[in-house]
Amino acid sequence: MQIIGLVVLGFVVWFGFKDRGNAQVISAFDGHALVMVVVGSFSAVLVGSSRTTALRTLLCLRELIPGLQVFGKQTSAMELEREQFCTLWREGRRGQALSIAEKSRFDPIKQLVDLILSRAPEAASSKEFLELRHEEISRWQPAINNWEMLSKLGPAFGMVGTITGMIQLFRGMSADNLNIGAAMSLALLATLYGVAFGAGIAGPIGHLLNGLLDERLGFLERCEKSANELIARGGGVSRAESRAG
Repeated sequence: MQIIGLVVLGFVVWFGFKDRGNAQVISAFDGHALVMVVVGSFSAVLVGSSRTTALRTLLCLRELIPGLQVFGKQTSAMELEREQFCTLWREGRRGQALSIAEKSRFDPIKQLVDLILSRAPEAASSKEFLELRHEEISRWQPAINNWEMLSKLGPAFGMVGTITGMIQLFRGMSADNLNIGAAMSLALLATLYGVAFGAGIAGPIGHLLNGLLDERLGFLERCEKSANELIARGGGVSRAESRAG
C-alpha cells in the first residue's frame, strides 16, 4: 500500500500543475481543488497503512449510510441477547437462556455462557474479556486513527493546492495572455475544501467511530460483569442440567 500511496501522491502533485485550459471564473466548485484535497489526503493514509487497515478505513463509511451500518447494529444486537440471556438465567429459565446463547452468532455471548457454566473465577473472566477488548481495539482503532489523521491532512493538502495555485499565478504573470482565474480558483478553493473536509467530514466521522468503539467496549465490560454476577448466583451447572431445570 505504501508504493500505491506514493504513486497517488505523485499524481496529486502532477495534477496540481496540470494545465486547466481557459477557466477564468472563480466559482463555488472547483473539481481540480477537490481532487487535490481528497485524493491527496487518502494517498497519505495509504502510505501509512496496511492493506487491511486501508480497507477498513473505507468500510467505516458504511456507518454513515442508513441500512448499511454494521458495527453499531451488531453491538445493539449483542446487547439485546446479553440482556435476554441474563434475565432468563436470573429467573431460573436456564434452558431458554442456553437456547438463546446456542443460536447466537456472536463470540462474546458464547464466551459469557462458557464462563458461567464452568464457574470460572473472576480472574479468568477478566482475562477472557480483556483479550476480546484488545481484539476489538486492534481491529478498529487503526482505521479510526486514519480518519482522525484525515481531519488534519485535509487542511494540509488544502495548503498544497493553494501553493500550486499561487505558483501557477506567478508563472502566468509573465505570459502575454494573463489567465489568473484558474490559478486563483485553485489557490482559494483548495484551502476552503481542505478545512471543510477535515473539520466537517473526516473529524466527525472519526468522532462517530470512536463512539461506536466505546459502545462495543462497554458491552464487553457489561458481559464480564454479568458473568461474574451469574457465577456468584450459582451458575456452575452443565448444559444438560440447565435444560433439565
